[in-house]
Amino acid sequence: MKSYGFYEWEKKHELLNKKSINGFQYWNYMRRDMVMSFKDESSKVEPAFYRQMKDQSKEGLGSKIKTAMVFFSDLIPRKIPKSDVLFFCHSRRQEIDGRMVSIYTDYIADRFPDSVTIQVTGLGKNKRDKLYTKNILFLDKISIKGYIYRYLKKYLCPAKYRQVYERIKREMEIPFRDLIDNYDLHPDLDEFSKRATVLFFLYEYKRKKYEKILRKISPKVIVEVVGGGFDVQIFNETAKRLGVPTIELQHGTISTRYPDNIRIRQHPDYFFSFGDFWSRRINLPVAEDHVLSMGFPYHDMMMEAYSPSECRREENTVIFLSSRKYGKEFSELAVRISRLRPELKIIYKLHPREAVDYKERYTELCNSDIEVIADNKTSLYDLFSKCSMQVGVESTAVYEGMGFNLDTYIWDIPMAVSLMDIVEQGYAEIFKDEEEFIRLLDRRNNNTVKYDVSDFWKDDSMNSIVLGIRNIMSVSHN
Repeated sequence: MKSYGFYEWEKKHELLNKKSINGFQYWNYMRRDMVMSFKDESSKVEPAFYRQMKDQSKEGLGSKIKTAMVFFSDLIPRKIPKSDVLFFCHSRRQEIDGRMVSIYTDYIADRFPDSVTIQVTGLGKNKRDKLYTKNILFLDKISIKGYIYRYLKKYLCPAKYRQVYERIKREMEIPFRDLIDNYDLHPDLDEFSKRATVLFFLYEYKRKKYEKILRKISPKVIVEVVGGGFDVQIFNETAKRLGVPTIELQHGTISTRYPDNIRIRQHPDYFFSFGDFWSRRINLPVAEDHVLSMGFPYHDMMMEAYSPSECRREENTVIFLSSRKYGKEFSELAVRISRLRPELKIIYKLHPREAVDYKERYTELCNSDIEVIADNKTSLYDLFSKCSMQVGVESTAVYEGMGFNLDTYIWDIPMAVSLMDIVEQGYAEIFKDEEEFIRLLDRRNNNTVKYDVSDFWKDDSMNSIVLGIRNIMSVSHN
């Protein structure tokens, strides 16, 4: 579904800001997952929404109760401190110099020594002495209690639970039928209604808890990653009610678009992008002058540590940037290329979500001569510094590799639509199969267009972001 078709459908059925039960705007909260799923279906991969439903159904209440052992963790704070700046970090942490770092916010938080960081999940996966950020709160305890609350409502108040489910299903039946009949998309109305009902009861429990946390911290500004996540959306909604400005930091590829002149209370007030390239591609439900190109401090740190001018690149080395969505087919492509060109050194970088079971899923890759990077310790920038080429599909890492002026090749599958901009501008070349990739190698460097790296990655990012945060704090309290 093209973006304009989606907005037309969304507007026709009055979904944004309209579908609400007892103050819970369920379409606003479900929109991000559904947009991702529509994109996945159009790209011929299993929609993200239904993958998530399957994963969550495997966990069950027993798993949640088992996870409740984290209640006894030393990471549970006894007191919630006050702070002018509150950060919401990404749940994925990377081990750097023996410390577990959330690369999008931890280094920025250093510039605000009295700041507080919240991490929505991950309490049971970390030890206090390994965390880079010390003044951190985890929300796992509230999440566990929220799931218990939801299960109690389902089994002790079945009439109310069923009423919410049936209302959502009734209200979304016509819009979903329209998708099937006129847009060639096949959403599962029952699964959507089940998930939205779960979120309704989680929201009912969590919003009061989160407001209490915000009132205790009493921040002058909130800086967040993954502003579209369910829990962060609740905080955004609460922050608007309390008059606290919110800023989202870009953390990956983005082409998010909303209808013009729309505002939603679950969305952050400001968006700090990696650079002008990204700011041009998005249309967010915020004021135009609230979308600011600021850069990415971790990228700047890595480019300083692995300066392209000092890199010793291996001319015949190529890095494949994988993802679980298409990893099996992508790994098999890499193996076929390796067999056609055995002199080519291939480094296959797994996404962290692939590393757990790749040996069972990617058997051909494991039986090849390809170097597989499965750990979360090896710096991606270190790998880039050794390569002269990269192959990707949709990963943000492709743009990071472009910072090293790597020859860039995009595998032409539906999921690659987000990278078509750089192909059209001549910054990368596209190929359908291993034979076409080999032909591109044979005429390498003939068609590559030079580009301005700062268009993707704004310079002097740390100072820009820190100043931007301080300016928003001062404006909001004048």
